Amino acid sequence: MKPITEPALVWTGKVMLEGRLAVPREPSAIVIIASVPSLEADLRDAEIVEHMHRRNLAALFVPLLTEDEIQFDSRTGHFRHDADFLAQRFIDISQWIMRNRETNGLPVAYVGSSGAAAAAIVAASMRPELVSAIVSIDGRTDLAVDALRDLHTPILLVVRDMPVLRMNREVLTRIRGEKRLEIVHGEETEAVRHMIEKCASWLEERFALAVA
Repeated sequence: MKPITEPALVWTGKVMLEGRLAVPREPSAIVIIASVPSLEADLRDAEIVEHMHRRNLAALFVPLLTEDEIQFDSRTGHFRHDADFLAQRFIDISQWIMRNRETNGLPVAYVGSSGAAAAAIVAASMRPELVSAIVSIDGRTDLAVDALRDLHTPILLVVRDMPVLRMNREVLTRIRGEKRLEIVHGEETEAVRHMIEKCASWLEERFALAVA
């Protein structure tokens, strides 16, 4: 059964991000699932929301760029690789969660892919009190190298792309806090399913330990 979602309008700077929020009856935490929008990312992130809901985790599925920014980025690639810019979006979304009646007080996790994963790392290094766990999916962690020394939030790196695997292995040695690397094999659809399952299972485990 698909989770019921409701609109979530998040102001960040002078623009508004249009997300969807799914909150189970008694959530143990909330997961911000954010990416630079694309058809592949949107389909994957929507499936992550379903997996979180099954594990009693609330989920906020939100694009990190507005429609105008997406159009500009499609021509220039200006935003998708700007980890500092996208990190501020994670921070603003986290603060929205703290003000929202349904989610206030819940522990927060970040899930991001590619450049959004780098942004999640930068955001956690800047404002560690806002986030309890991070999942990087095929993350461009090279874009967040300078933030790694200040990262103390537990992080799961899930990788299926071989060039990305190489850079993730390299940055793993620079992370001083709790970390885990999971490598996924298989064809496209199967690999994505395994990545989502690993992401959801790890977060469920982390928040169950926090409650225990």
